[in-house]
Amino acid sequence: MKLYLITFIAALCCYSIASAQETASVSRNIRLEFIKGDSIRLGLNEEFNLIEENCSQILRYCHVDLQQRKFTGPFKDVSHDNPQLIITQGAYSAEGLKEGPFIINYLDGTPQARGSFKHDKFEGKWELFYNTGKPLMTFDASGTDIKIIDVWDEKGKKTVDNGNGIYRSDMGFIYWKGKLLNGRPDGKWRSKKTADNSDFTAEVYNLGAFKKGITSFNEYTDGPRMELISPTLFLFVGAERLSFSQFGCGFSKPKTIIHASYSGGMNSFSERIGEALSSYLNTIDLKSYDELLTIEGEITETGNLAKLKAINPFNINISQSLINKLRTLPRLKPATIDGKPVAEGFSITMTFQNGMYRFSYQFLPIKQ
Repeated sequence: MKLYLITFIAALCCYSIASAQETASVSRNIRLEFIKGDSIRLGLNEEFNLIEENCSQILRYCHVDLQQRKFTGPFKDVSHDNPQLIITQGAYSAEGLKEGPFIINYLDGTPQARGSFKHDKFEGKWELFYNTGKPLMTFDASGTDIKIIDVWDEKGKKTVDNGNGIYRSDMGFIYWKGKLLNGRPDGKWRSKKTADNSDFTAEVYNLGAFKKGITSFNEYTDGPRMELISPTLFLFVGAERLSFSQFGCGFSKPKTIIHASYSGGMNSFSERIGEALSSYLNTIDLKSYDELLTIEGEITETGNLAKLKAINPFNINISQSLINKLRTLPRLKPATIDGKPVAEGFSITMTFQNGMYRFSYQFLPIKQ
């Protein structure tokens, strides 16, 4: 067994990077270990990016065409700590396309999916599972034609039955949601930003046939942007980029922070606040007030507004009545740090002048 530093990546694998905890730069030295011929072992992190092998979570045994930067032939991903634990197993064609049956597991070895590819596209029947082992989805595919069969939520309740129901397709920073009829999209589908559920675009279908797309600027008819099953559904496809991890051994990965949001979008949440405030303020005479009122609190881990208090109350009765109204606001989707719900501060400021009022609100920095 020989160890080589491959020249085609030499300019990339040694570079400076600053961590969140240290400002000093450090040289990266990611090496590819050839076993025999073009057979190679790669160290990968949990996102399937290349990383120093001594701190990798996944080892990929594979064949690589270095000039074309693509995988060819059979490959196997195993746990770094337990090489008997298979994460992914399948094969690529000579052109670097996923081909044939694949075994796809979560990092702990729990089955995630089983099915086949043909020319890099899903082919035939696929079965997907939650990391608890419960069924998540089944679908049939033939090239670009995909038909959703059944979908279950995490509690085991069917949300799509024999191709009929409401379905959500996650595509990274956005997701699409709409009605399925016989496994294919029908009617109006909407996309929203995953981070805050704000509206993005919409598309119209008729019995699976795309009709048009609608954005805030224009309409398009050249083809759909929505995909029922994202090509990047499984993390292992990230290895195909042959990208280097941003953070190496000894460096902390930045926390993923997502602020609280409202299921109907933040514009809709603003409307709900306005309705709650006006239901009280429209009943009193504001002409004598030229004041500023700030109410602070937090959005709890369950998404409720709590601990509300007036910072500078000019009238105790008005302040308390407004706090009571704010408590009736609909529940939000709570903020998260690395997927774990956390509390987030909330502040709303109301300005009273000439018998009128206006308000503004903000989500405060999340304590870490």
